[in-house]
Amino acid sequence: MSAAASPGRARERSRTPRLRLLRSAEDMHAGLLHHEGASRPSEDRPGLRLVASPPHVLVAGADSARRATLLDELTQTMPQSTRFEEASEVWEVLEHAPTCRIVILSGDLDDAPAESLMHMLGHRHPGLPVISIDAPAQG
Repeated sequence: MSAAASPGRARERSRTPRLRLLRSAEDMHAGLLHHEGASRPSEDRPGLRLVASPPHVLVAGADSARRATLLDELTQTMPQSTRFEEASEVWEVLEHAPTCRIVILSGDLDDAPAESLMHMLGHRHPGLPVISIDAPAQG
């Protein structure tokens, strides 16, 4: 490559568009938009992750019959495009939680009470909605 060709290439490369991070309207409204080039502290930045499919609803509980009943009711009331996953153990819930849109607990799990899991999820994923449906009262 000749010396004369190198500067031209450098100038050509500098004219190509650069990728920029655009803040959401909520961030701009909250005053979180800084001048271009400045970055927010790392603890404020959301983590990047690959999402292979749209968020799903996670139904968790040890009793498979209760989960099945709840899934049947949910599939009748939610849009057809809604995806559902099931879990009966804490590790399954923790694995699916980051990609869920909501977690619905149909009772205790095999290895933890529902209330304990609700606190754990609230601590690990504060923005994730978690609903616990208690067993019907015996009368």
